[in-house]
Amino acid sequence: MILEKIEKSWQCSASRKDNGEIMGNTDKKEIYKTAMYLRLSKGDGDVDGIDKAESNSITNQRMIILSFLEKHQDLKLVDIYIDDGYTGTNFNRPELKRMMADIDAGKIDAIVCKDLSRFGRERIETGNYIAKIFKQKGVRFIAINDNYDTLTAEGSETNIVMPVKALTNDNFSRDISTKVRSSQSIKREIGDYIGAFAPYGYMKSEKNKNRLVPDPGAAGVVQEMFAKKLAGVSANCIAKELNARGVLSPAEYKKQQGQNFKTNFQGAKQSQWSAKTVIRILQDEVYIGTVVQGKRSKVSYKVKKEINRPQSEWIRVENMHEAIVRKCDFDAVQILMSRDSIKSSENSESYMYSALLYCGDCGKSMVRRKSFYSGREHICYICSDYNRYGNCSRHTIREEDLNEIVLGELKRMIDNMCDYQKLAENLDKLNVNFDKAVAHDREIAHLKSELEKCSTLKSALYQDLKEGIISQIQFNQYRENYTNREMSIQSAIKEQENIIRGIYENGIAAGTRLDELREKLTINSLDRIVLVTFIDRILIFDDNRIEIVFKYRNEMEKMEGIICTANQKEVVKEAV
Repeated sequence: MILEKIEKSWQCSASRKDNGEIMGNTDKKEIYKTAMYLRLSKGDGDVDGIDKAESNSITNQRMIILSFLEKHQDLKLVDIYIDDGYTGTNFNRPELKRMMADIDAGKIDAIVCKDLSRFGRERIETGNYIAKIFKQKGVRFIAINDNYDTLTAEGSETNIVMPVKALTNDNFSRDISTKVRSSQSIKREIGDYIGAFAPYGYMKSEKNKNRLVPDPGAAGVVQEMFAKKLAGVSANCIAKELNARGVLSPAEYKKQQGQNFKTNFQGAKQSQWSAKTVIRILQDEVYIGTVVQGKRSKVSYKVKKEINRPQSEWIRVENMHEAIVRKCDFDAVQILMSRDSIKSSENSESYMYSALLYCGDCGKSMVRRKSFYSGREHICYICSDYNRYGNCSRHTIREEDLNEIVLGELKRMIDNMCDYQKLAENLDKLNVNFDKAVAHDREIAHLKSELEKCSTLKSALYQDLKEGIISQIQFNQYRENYTNREMSIQSAIKEQENIIRGIYENGIAAGTRLDELREKLTINSLDRIVLVTFIDRILIFDDNRIEIVFKYRNEMEKMEGIICTANQKEVVKEAV
């Protein structure tokens, strides 16, 4: 039954005299202008090991065909066409196209391949070429190892044997694709880096090509980019400065290192840094030691086109290699990039409070205003909504007053963080392990209570439906709402647990030089990098009230809970 379907498929694509189509000349010629066609896909070289790579190598294909041509004097070699590194599942190959153009120009009237799979692995299109296109163009086709020659082949060979071989080759390609995808998926899940080229700033380890190590020649540039962004420099200004200094762009740097790097974004001229390139680097988690892969996938093994996968399907594995950017700096940069930042007219950097200062009533950003009186410069901030449209109110605050308030609050915050950090470094002495800390955390306890209520209400829906209190439509709607609520609460619980786990593993604000800052922090040392490191935003209210929203506040609250749990245990011990 299967053979009948295959035969029918190929017969439908073949030309027939009785339907008025032109048939190619099947009479034997004295001399054939012969093309040698060679192909080797990337997958053929590594799927089945050394033996297969040797038998299908371009060199061996050439040797087999030359030996064959020596024994057939009617086949005169005119040209050799080599598609090295191209899949056989589609026919969009440069040398194949050139060969077909030469056939149309009358330069070629015979093609010799090592076997049918070298010409193509896609069953339908391969059959179309052999059964129809080559016949129409009067081209003789020879597959040596398959003992197939269109000049001498019988109908059964063309309509049954060759279709079966083509089907086998097609299935082989599908199996290879499945194996490769499965292997790549496993590697991604364990954090192996499987990209062809290492990201800028890294290089592949000599000991393990699936591991990344910092590249001394580029890691410093990446660190400089993050530092400048923290200082308020725009991505466009960073790119211009790198170009002015002659720093090679990622593409040019890879070429200088001898890598055969190509990109669709590259033009004829030497590629340079751009704002998009800078932003792409600033947003890449690879620089904090995280490998993120599986962002794109191919439509099928027959189609090279790739599609973007939703972010929820990306595979992220943390702590897979040495970070070249501190996580606190990376997180601060992401926040700054998500906010508007107005740079100073005097230089390329933003104002110190840019993207940090907001109106406490309308939520809009505050704008900087400069004035001169009594021979002195005065700087203040007012609500941008009031400044532009007259809405809200001024919410005015002088910069020198703001600096004094922020400095005082920042010092107190850092003092507390230093004390908590020392406790976090000695959590084992508090005799409170991670599980106990989670069990006694008030926020997690509240969320678990909400989750239990939600689950109870969801379970009650079945009884309400059974008793006719709600309709099937209402049941489906309520169940979906409760399910989404459950997922949201579960995600929140996991986030709270991760904060506590981070305290146990890394302490509070790891890598922020707390002790050093506590000693040296003065009104003169207050700068933008210190602000974006510790402060999320500053809210200015119309009643002269100021609210500073600090980073690491969640970690501080969790640490207080751990200490409280430890104190309760001590009280119990004393009572006993």
